[in-house]
Amino acid sequence: MKDRFPTIMSVVILVALVIGTWVAAEHTKRAVVIEAAAKKTHEPDSWSRNFTVVRTNEAGLPISRLVGQYMEHFPDDGSYDITHPVATNVPKEGRVTQGTANMGTVLDEGNRIVLMGDAFVSRLPEKDDTDPMNVRSEKMTMLVDEDVAYTDLYAVARDGRKRLSGIGMHYDNKTGELSVKQSTDVEISPRQTENSTP
Repeated sequence: MKDRFPTIMSVVILVALVIGTWVAAEHTKRAVVIEAAAKKTHEPDSWSRNFTVVRTNEAGLPISRLVGQYMEHFPDDGSYDITHPVATNVPKEGRVTQGTANMGTVLDEGNRIVLMGDAFVSRLPEKDDTDPMNVRSEKMTMLVDEDVAYTDLYAVARDGRKRLSGIGMHYDNKTGELSVKQSTDVEISPRQTENSTP
């Protein structure tokens, strides 16, 4: 019996430790109030002033550039609000386009840029094109990867001597096609003639 006593005492102490640990764990569960996960609100978590962001492709070549005066990041949807944005799209093929506005929101990891307040999207001029095509509206959206810009609001497009106004415009920079949902006015200015002096 003397040989079994230490074994029995070890088992009793071990069982007491297991029961004590279980009681302590249950007590801790009841004592600690588990709060619900914090609700994400649309509040900024970081900011920047006078910044430039450049997106590149897999080869390291720039595909777009975004410049602004002030930027705030919102973690709930991953968006950025920017004051006075200048968004430049540099496609692999085709013409460079640039969009400006009073305010802008960048979504979808930089692919969708919503320009608000005097939004202006222009196909930048080349040597043979002194009057590049441009569209002005109160709000426009640029899709960088697709190389398109569109609006559902009233817009005015100019291409050289041609002026087109309408509601809802879609410009595809790859094809150079401008479509209008509801046209309201088309103007073609007369050619400028040089006045010859006698």
